[in-house]
Amino acid sequence: MKKRIISLVLALVILMSTAVLFAGCGNSKTDALVIMSEELDGLFNPFFSTTAADGTIVSMTQIGMLSSKYVNGKVEVAYGEDEAVVVKDYESKYDSAKNETTYTFVLKNGILYSDGHPLTMEDVLFNLYVYLDPVYTGSNTMYSTKIKGLSNYRLQTVGSGSSSDGDLVDSQASTKASARINELINLFKTNKTSSGSYYADYATMKAAIAAHSLSSGYKGAISNNPAEVTNANLLEDYERTLKYFKEELESDYISAQSAYTEEPYKSRSEFKDEILCFMYHEGYVSVEWAKGPDGKDDKSKIENVKLGYNNSAITTKEQAINHVYNDKIASELHIILSLWATATKLHTEYSAKAKEVILHQNTTGDTLKVPNIEGIVSLGHTDKKGSTVTVNGTDYKVASGHNADGTVSASDEYDVLQITIEGVDPKAVWNFAFAVAPQHYYGEGSKVGVDIANNKFGVEYASFDFMTKIIQSTRNIKVPMGAGAYKATDRDNGDNPDGNEFSKDNVVYFKANTNFESVGTGINNAKIEKVRYQVVSATNAISALESGSVHYITPQLTTENYDKIDRLGSKGVEFILEDQLGYGYIGINAKEVPNLYLRKAIMCAMNTTLALDYYRPGTASQIYWPMSTVSWAYPLDNAGKLSTDNGMDYPQLNGTFSEDVARTNIQKYMEEAGVSAGDPELEITFTIAGSNLQDHPTYKTFRDAQALLNSLGWKVDVVADVQALTKLSTGSLQVWAAAWGSTIDPDMYQVYHKNSSATSTLAWGYPSIKASGSSEEKAILNELSELIDEARETLDQSKRTETYKKAMSKVLELGIELPVYQRSTIYAYNSKVINASTLPSQDEMNPYSSPLDRIWELEFAD
Repeated sequence: MKKRIISLVLALVILMSTAVLFAGCGNSKTDALVIMSEELDGLFNPFFSTTAADGTIVSMTQIGMLSSKYVNGKVEVAYGEDEAVVVKDYESKYDSAKNETTYTFVLKNGILYSDGHPLTMEDVLFNLYVYLDPVYTGSNTMYSTKIKGLSNYRLQTVGSGSSSDGDLVDSQASTKASARINELINLFKTNKTSSGSYYADYATMKAAIAAHSLSSGYKGAISNNPAEVTNANLLEDYERTLKYFKEELESDYISAQSAYTEEPYKSRSEFKDEILCFMYHEGYVSVEWAKGPDGKDDKSKIENVKLGYNNSAITTKEQAINHVYNDKIASELHIILSLWATATKLHTEYSAKAKEVILHQNTTGDTLKVPNIEGIVSLGHTDKKGSTVTVNGTDYKVASGHNADGTVSASDEYDVLQITIEGVDPKAVWNFAFAVAPQHYYGEGSKVGVDIANNKFGVEYASFDFMTKIIQSTRNIKVPMGAGAYKATDRDNGDNPDGNEFSKDNVVYFKANTNFESVGTGINNAKIEKVRYQVVSATNAISALESGSVHYITPQLTTENYDKIDRLGSKGVEFILEDQLGYGYIGINAKEVPNLYLRKAIMCAMNTTLALDYYRPGTASQIYWPMSTVSWAYPLDNAGKLSTDNGMDYPQLNGTFSEDVARTNIQKYMEEAGVSAGDPELEITFTIAGSNLQDHPTYKTFRDAQALLNSLGWKVDVVADVQALTKLSTGSLQVWAAAWGSTIDPDMYQVYHKNSSATSTLAWGYPSIKASGSSEEKAILNELSELIDEARETLDQSKRTETYKKAMSKVLELGIELPVYQRSTIYAYNSKVINASTLPSQDEMNPYSSPLDRIWELEFAD
């Protein structure tokens, strides 16, 4: 068997996964390539997808402005005719007199989207203005780049818009969002019972809303014209709350099925009932613990299970969910609107809407004071059209005119984009490598047309409805479209699949985009016509590969899995071992665990060395800083080796763990937190993503931490949750284990900056810290954000490395993330289905690429 030992990690295009219908590992007569996928959320939108699995699906249909290549041990920007990108030529120049950097991009002519529409400057600017719109809430952080005039545009202020002005708008928007939520909470609390609790069922609340006198704060959160706001708006908010809450319960039901499969629940027959598991998850079942020799609860054994519901009347999933739903909306609406993930989702949406209200105070109808971003210019739509620009020593004639479809009129002329930023920013060029999604598809229905010369880019400025109803229409989140190597299809290989047929029964369907060859002279259409993504758990991945139901998998690199794959060599299975640009970590949500010292106590309990036991020896190592060791910015010690001293007193340093030290430090932090054994604040849930507790590298770490903490008076549960990654995006987990996929540049803005709109900041609980955190927490968060900003203001790698080290110290000090391990990845494939020679050679691989980066070049084996 051929084994290729290669160094690899995910780059701009996330690794793809799919699946199918053919049995037999040696069967090469298949007409579809099938690749393993992780669980999907189904948000297949290039602007708003959040999980890596969803992003992989989207990436199959897209091409970016730029790509990357590995040259002499360094990552460089890739562009040109032989790259599957939009840009023909590119360069950047720094003007020291103005302290500005200008990026020049010459766009290719003739690129077509999969539906035949041309990709033009109109599409490029549409994407830029979506990402830079002040109410955009996706994970892209291009807005953090100091593009000339960006603040003025986002804030609609003539003069010097500043980041502090933006902070003020964010703060005001958050306050307005809270006022909008509190309107329902306060109204609900007017329905007080004789026992002092609250109760208002759907009919009661609906009647109360109709009779309610709206507060000025509520009206001001929705519109600048209070007369426009009526009780119908509040009813709509109530209905939206109920909709999101029902969806959350449905997600909880799925999660509960895998949450109680280990001891002490495994030995109790009651927990084999999925309805009981769900009801326990929601607090309608209680357990009596056995007593230990000291008379305290022994959390390793359940003595009795008590039902708090009528199990004879609740016998179906629907009945169980409806019971919890009806009970809680009537008695705990105020809690739903404060502590559930529903509350976070509403606050995010309402903050975006409030920004619209605030920012439109500076506009007159649809007329903007600042109609465009000064630093973003299409030369062919200005007085420079028809002129010549020189890029990398080549002269290009700027477009002198355009056809009705936005294409350049003359074949020997080009559209040229220039973006000017303040100072320098080493991350900027990678922010400008965005995928160019089609304006005619994602902007369809917008009341703003496209007329670049007259500052119309197809994007409605600061419009919450535009972002939610146009960009994220049902079609636009279910069926992606672009100029990538593949296009969406269905089981029947149709051209216009319905969203429910594109992704169905855990299979996602693709067919080759026959317009892909338009991307460049060195690019050909995909050689494999059909690709399928199949959702397969890591536990079942090797079995699926052996049976032939999938052809390419990414299982965990355990010793057992390695040996299984190795034994399949006689059946044509080959594999690639690669370093991963990413790392495993343990996260803690400051909203769910608001006491800084308790977060630190939890981290002291974590024996991270145990996570290494999960992997094949030599393929994983302990890490001490929240960054991949593949990155050039990972701290080194005085001897030039990877640093093991992060300055914290968590007892995991130097590959050893002392339970005595851990116990002492935990008790110290409990004292500083002002809590003692049995305090309700010590009731914590540790969540592992997936359906199997033990099939996860951090399980042993969590298990031992649970025992240690519980011995000190905590009440810790360790559960598995297949919906964990989805819940992370709404900030509804307390403590969890997960892994990051790092980026080419070590910039920390997206994940850790206080002003980032990425979902990671919800997972960390940043909104809670900013609103009600301690002065110490706020100071740490501010210092962290300032350090991240500082690191983006220089191109000097040594200075950036030192600054990032300080910034990572603040992450650890804030108690939101504990780094655990750096690992290798194994990619296994069926060489009787995939022609191994069409995968990249060892010389072509590097730590910043994937074996499937150029999936269109793959061929089936003979």
